[in-house]
Amino acid sequence: MFFEYWIMFPISILIATIAMTFGIGGAVFFAPTFILLFPLIGFTPLTPADAFGAALLTELAGFSSGLHAYLKKKTIDFKTAKFFVKVGVPLSIIGTIFKRMVPDVVLISIFSIVMFSLGLFIWRSMEEAKVGENYQCFFHKQRIIGADGIPHHVCVNHDTIAAISVMGGSLLTGMISVGIGETVVSNLRGRFKNPLPVVAGTSVIVVVAVVLASSVTDIILVGIESIPWTLVMFTVPGVIIGGQIGGKLSGKMKPTTVEKSIVGIFFVIGILMSLTALKKAGVI
Repeated sequence: MFFEYWIMFPISILIATIAMTFGIGGAVFFAPTFILLFPLIGFTPLTPADAFGAALLTELAGFSSGLHAYLKKKTIDFKTAKFFVKVGVPLSIIGTIFKRMVPDVVLISIFSIVMFSLGLFIWRSMEEAKVGENYQCFFHKQRIIGADGIPHHVCVNHDTIAAISVMGGSLLTGMISVGIGETVVSNLRGRFKNPLPVVAGTSVIVVVAVVLASSVTDIILVGIESIPWTLVMFTVPGVIIGGQIGGKLSGKMKPTTVEKSIVGIFFVIGILMSLTALKKAGVI
């Protein structure tokens, strides 16, 4: 049983590299892996609530590793990150409590809907995501100079829409392990037109804070002995390595390539999880 999940080590490296490069939560890949892939390859199946909890713990390790990389690159907008953390952490705790109170099919259905919704939102915002085009900062602009000496002009905008969407993303993160990274990226890139390196770096620090709050809450609710540590002990080292790789790769891909890839991934995952929900509900 100790080595049951050994294959998750290389898989976790790959997942964390992709997630950190895009600046989105790794749980968007891990939760479907635990729910969809495990039964197919004979692994001990996890309930959706446990799968989402394990995905968050794994994501926390990967993003903490990636945060170190972004701190070194100096591409984090700390003012915006502080605002998002302040409004997001309380909702992530509420979402975590709710997760342990609803049926499995409800959690999987919500996950599917979120995947489609985020994919559509990013798709619609892609045409408007040209930095600086037709957008006026309500607060102010600031210049962030990365460790490589490249300046990034960033719009610092703490408006109501951003606050509400991040609160919603945090609530969903507590429930289904997905939402906070995606909503932060959608706001900073799609709405505020900020450069991708700063968007990814800022997203990472917000994700770490929100996921940490959710993970601690989950451990308090179910007990530390209920966490699938045998699984986590293989995924965590993998995401720590992948987090460092992804942090270095971020900014090297064309923004449009990154965004199109995210949309495609979300749609595919949404379809697969929808089919799983229908099967659990006895529809198919």
